This record gives sequence, structure tokens and C-alpha cells, in this order.
Amino acid sequence: MDYVKQSSSRRVRKDALRNRDRVLDAATELVRSVGDKVPMADIADRAGVGVGTVYRHFPTREALLGALVHRSFLIAVANAEAAAGQPGSALDGVRSFLLATLRDRDQFVLPLHGGPALFTPETRALQADVRTALRRMLERGTDAGELRADLTPEDLIVAASALSRPLPGTNDWDTLAMRQIELVIHGLGPISLP
Repeated sequence: MDYVKQSSSRRVRKDALRNRDRVLDAATELVRSVGDKVPMADIADRAGVGVGTVYRHFPTREALLGALVHRSFLIAVANAEAAAGQPGSALDGVRSFLLATLRDRDQFVLPLHGGPALFTPETRALQADVRTALRRMLERGTDAGELRADLTPEDLIVAASALSRPLPGTNDWDTLAMRQIELVIHGLGPISLP
């Protein structure tokens, strides 16, 4: 009998986690397209759950928006860590970071991507982790003479966020963004003074 209760309890938790992820996915899509004032009922409808389920996971709009920002920074940390840990040149790592940001653009709800500026202490820590990983990669590139000495993590973050937001009226943003990434990469080399 205890086994049945335990098994049922696990299933509920898995279902709850699935529902939470569905709510976050729906909220990401709607916040990006409609804005952060999208009704919670619309998010519930898009997720295929009841509005009570949304509020059970996220008791306030701020909690939901904060969770979207936090999840976005988890993705950004993973991308920055992967780029910094990539073997080869730091320029290849920078390219990898920019391409990963472009690839994941539809998952980001971050202030530089038009999202709300809601930061918990845990989210601030993730934000710092992104900068730390990028700084490590930039220092490696500077030490190897591949990158300009004045390049900062913030430079890469701003470039990545700009490249991951399609310009209105652009038919083939991916092709244009890929070209911009290559232009950025070629502009990151050390400055030669006359």
C-alpha cells in the first residue's frame, strides 16, 4: 500500500513539474509577443492548464515573470560556460556564444531582450556567472593575443542580445544575424596602433 502512495506521489510531482514547464513555455511565448501585462488566464489557456494551476506555481505575476527571467539566465549561463569551455581559440568561443544566443532567442525573457527587470538574489548570481564565464574566455583570448584588451563581458552580452532580436520587416533574420556575427568576430581582434 505504501508503494502505491509513493508511486502516486511521484506521478503527481512529475505532472506538476510538467505543468510548471508548460506554464513557463506559454508565458515566455506570450510575454515576448504581447508583453508582460498578458492576462494570467491567457497564459493558462496557452499552457492547457487551469488558471488555478498557474497560481499554484506562481502566486503573483511578479513571481511568474521573475521565474521567466531566472530560467533565461540559466540558459545564458549554460551558453556562456559552454563557450568558455570550448577548446580552440577564444574567437571560436565568442562565435559559439553568439550563435547559441541566436539559437535560443525565443526562450529569452531578459531585460536586454525586452523582458522585465526582475532579479532575485539567485538570478543576480546567475547573471554574475554569465559574466564570469565570458570574462574567463576573454582573458584567455587576450593572453593569446587573439582579442582586444579592452573587450568586456558586457560587450559580448550587448552584441548577443542585439543579434538575437530580429529587426521588424526582416525576412531572413538568421542569415543577416549570421553575417553580423562574422563581422563582430572579425572586429574583436587586437587593435593595431599606427
